[in-house]
Amino acid sequence: MRWLAEHGVVATLSAAAEPSLMNEPGWVFRATSGPSVTTGLRQSVAAEEATAGQCVRIALPLLEEAGLPIGGPSWASRLREEDCTEGIGVLILDWLADQGMSVFLKADGERKTPGWTLIVRGGPLLDMLRFDGPAVGRCFQHMLLDLRGQGLAVPV
Repeated sequence: MRWLAEHGVVATLSAAAEPSLMNEPGWVFRATSGPSVTTGLRQSVAAEEATAGQCVRIALPLLEEAGLPIGGPSWASRLREEDCTEGIGVLILDWLADQGMSVFLKADGERKTPGWTLIVRGGPLLDMLRFDGPAVGRCFQHMLLDLRGQGLAVPV
């Protein structure tokens, strides 16, 4: 998602607190070209799947078909799962949805410097949590601290 924002795309990944009929969270990934920036994305892309990771995997070829150079080395070399905040973050997002929380993550390529918004609410939370920042890792760090502060045993 960071790579998309760096290329002027507004990308969101979200799950509602309501589980699907299969008792799995329903995730939605959306990518649009912001009107105030120039990007290679020729059309909006959407994917809906059971997990956040599946959504992203399904969206990648759709993004390439829509005009983004997904197959190039510019983003792939930075996407090593063992040291990628976004790779671990996807697992955390799925865990949040499994706990009955609604989740919204936005990478905003329309901002002067790509920015992030992370919103978590519902389930065992006392209040909605919202984090905005220049890096997804910073949003996740603040969220994890707040979740632990509310007594949730986050598995990372």
